[in-house]
Amino acid sequence: MKLLDQEFLTIDVALAKTHKYASRESGDTVELVERPGGGFSVIMIDGQGSGKAAKTLSLLLSAKAVGLVKDGVRDGAVARATHDFLFAFRHGQVSATLDLVSVDMQTREVVVTRNADSPMLLRKDGEIGVVPMDSGPIGRTKFTRPAVQHFPAEDGVTLVLFTDGVTHSGLRQQLPPIDYQQLAKHVLGQSRPAQEVADMVLDHARMRDNERPGDDTAVVVVSVGKVTQPMAIRRLQASFPVT
Repeated sequence: MKLLDQEFLTIDVALAKTHKYASRESGDTVELVERPGGGFSVIMIDGQGSGKAAKTLSLLLSAKAVGLVKDGVRDGAVARATHDFLFAFRHGQVSATLDLVSVDMQTREVVVTRNADSPMLLRKDGEIGVVPMDSGPIGRTKFTRPAVQHFPAEDGVTLVLFTDGVTHSGLRQQLPPIDYQQLAKHVLGQSRPAQEVADMVLDHARMRDNERPGDDTAVVVVSVGKVTQPMAIRRLQASFPVT
């Protein structure tokens, strides 16, 4: 018996990342976590510096954040607790950026919680724009708070987040800063799979650095769309080059 096609609201998540040129490890860590109440969260952490020390830091902080999400802690509290953990044990001497994107299936919302320096690219209601970020990294001052935004999980919503490897690309070549509005129009102007958008942003940063990234770089894309298929099937794919 052939199943009839049904229309499903589908969340498309993609990651593209690379390490600093001449460094074997990336200090950026990205985790995908299923939420206990339904839905999932993507956690992206950029540890201060690069190489093994930065990777150790980002893994430590991501493990803390992942555990809290799995315990059902709300996203704003997750960001605050991760900051408090870093500040308490490193006494304000070490910082990190934290991006937490959750798709909550109970409220049908996309929740974006950030302590970062880089802006976010956003397509919503057919409009493309850049959402600035001024909350700053975690770990530096005692009363750091995250910036939290909510969007309906509806067809056509796409957001792009990235670490400072994108933001600082081209500095060594003395290029002008990235025109984020132009970049947003370029990557979000057409309906593309999330992975293609993530690759385009990473490739743009690599080209500005002459294929020699000046910093660890990670790009996360979350998009919401409608798909028609017989069954609701979840798929996850990953590719990890080994050096």
